[in-house]
Amino acid sequence: MKHLLDGLFVEEFVDGNVYQAFLSPENYHRWHSLVSGTIKKIHKVEGTYYAEAPSEGFDPAGPNNSQGYIAHTATRALIFIEADGPIGLMCLVPVGMAEVSSCLVTVEEGSKVKKGDQVGYFQFGGSTHCLVFRKGVVCQFAAQAIPQGPNGANSTVVKVNSLLAIANRQLRGGV
Repeated sequence: MKHLLDGLFVEEFVDGNVYQAFLSPENYHRWHSLVSGTIKKIHKVEGTYYAEAPSEGFDPAGPNNSQGYIAHTATRALIFIEADGPIGLMCLVPVGMAEVSSCLVTVEEGSKVKKGDQVGYFQFGGSTHCLVFRKGVVCQFAAQAIPQGPNGANSTVVKVNSLLAIANRQLRGGV
């Protein structure tokens, strides 16, 4: 978590949940806020190109099997959003894979966003992203959002603005 978040707000997310998904070159590459709230902090992290985790072995598709690793080492943007209501602080982490290093943020710190508002985009190619939630926020992830098969080979495309997770019962509502 320390490397993923480049040391920022780490204590807020200890024992929380991280959702990570792959975006192939043909997928939509604009990022939208999952919640309504205020942009608390934006931080860009310079990182590696074409990095792969040695533990994954040779990957003919490039860094696809190393997404968990590159989320901690590749170029990424950290967009911390203080959600209105009980979800509280969360973080969107778009990560440029392979030759992608263009994490273009289109909001500013202190901006108010509504659920679904665009907050940034990639300019080129396949990428990955993480959503980081505090402990106790996520009750369960939606079935469609859980990778299926080896390395997610049988996973379905999760459409923009689709349900990803259900918030803890005490928090009421979905994410």
